[in-house]
Amino acid sequence: MTRYAMNEALWRYAREPDFRARFDENPGQAISESDLSEAESAALSKKDIRSIFALGAHPFLIYSFAIAANGGWSFEFMTDYVGRLEGLELDDIET
Repeated sequence: MTRYAMNEALWRYAREPDFRARFDENPGQAISESDLSEAESAALSKKDIRSIFALGAHPFLIYSFAIAANGGWSFEFMTDYVGRLEGLELDDIET
């Protein structure tokens, strides 16, 4: 697993508008140079929050990624986000 690379991609998506635009247009291309496993690349490309969490990404970075992917925060977003992660337990988040 390459947690650092996955966390970096999440951070860049949330913080770098140019990266986010490239990712939204072609996720595979945007993360092609990252040191990600196939599972990590697939989860990121699909914006599969539950899988990204299960793969060990840092919860704060996942949350920031999800807000950016949603176009901002709302109560509806928060309800959906919590529902997607329901039942998962926080594992070791050290990078």
